Amino acid sequence: MLKTDSPEVIRSFNVGLAISTFLIVLTGLLTLFSASRGPGLQSLTKLQGVYFFAGCILAAAIIFIDSDFLKKVAYPAYGVCLGLLALVLVVGHVGNGSQRWINLGFFRLQPSEFAKIAIILALARYFSDEKKGGPYSLKRLILPALLIVPYFVLIKKQPDMGTAGIVFLTAASMILFIGVEWKSIFLVMMVTMISLPLAYKYVLHDYQRNRVKTFLNPMSDPRATGYNALQCRIAVGSGKVLGKGYMEGTQAQLNFIPEQHTDFIFSVFAEERGFVGALLLLGLYASYLLFSVRSILRARDKFELLVAVGLTAVMFWHVFINIGMVIGVLPIVGVTLPFFSYGGSSMMMFMICTALLLNISRKRYIF
Repeated sequence: MLKTDSPEVIRSFNVGLAISTFLIVLTGLLTLFSASRGPGLQSLTKLQGVYFFAGCILAAAIIFIDSDFLKKVAYPAYGVCLGLLALVLVVGHVGNGSQRWINLGFFRLQPSEFAKIAIILALARYFSDEKKGGPYSLKRLILPALLIVPYFVLIKKQPDMGTAGIVFLTAASMILFIGVEWKSIFLVMMVTMISLPLAYKYVLHDYQRNRVKTFLNPMSDPRATGYNALQCRIAVGSGKVLGKGYMEGTQAQLNFIPEQHTDFIFSVFAEERGFVGALLLLGLYASYLLFSVRSILRARDKFELLVAVGLTAVMFWHVFINIGMVIGVLPIVGVTLPFFSYGGSSMMMFMICTALLLNISRKRYIF
């Protein structure tokens, strides 16, 4: 029985994770206020605050859900998200050339965000039910792959290669954590290397191929395909050591940075706060990840362990890819910066992730 009122459980609560989350959200709201001063964007900070408040209410409930219940609903949740991903391709709202949202009137739901959690729960359920354990051969990974592929394909068709990549990388992180035979890993790496040229030609859309070309040579088309990458680099570089000051970044305030309230918000922060500020922000994310590891270590069983690993992986890959694309070490893809980028679905998804990690952390003392 879980003694939720015992001093041991109170001490076991992952306070560091909660504080890290609050500090990142607060910094993100301040940065969003600066990034959203342009025409028609003034209300975004208030909306983001509302999404955070709603996320807190949802998180407060999730923290006290029993993991046995989460395990029971893992496959149904997977099925619901799969249905929503299919539905969004039929009746979804189109924005910026992508069909990713279902308009509910009061809220634009982006199913691909919640699909990240659904795939984590489904894979954790599958591997926790699997009696034999690792290391896994490719043959034994066929069924888990059948869970991943529909999500990847449906999200890519929106098109949203960034989110599809996050789903794949999160699933791969969980599978590697479970254990895979070395010969299987080597074979997959060889097939991937051989397939990359074919994927570039036949799988990627034209704009995605242009992003790869821009990544390799941003100056090849500085006023079109290379514009986003160059403006972000200029903003980050112009921040120098200490930054230009809050709301004093010229690239951001003059609206040179595209989508500066969503995917490229880190460039706004780096221009205003400089190299030192960027390091402090990375420190906050590193703190979040370290306290997430505490949840991994406190997991009671294989299911909780894999859920915690998957949730930690989602945060890591989002931060790594978003900041990597902004500073020019990765191609530009549509990946948000956790708790920073504007978006209701994104904020709610990361609040659910945090709540699940807190849920796992608090259950160490069970009698």
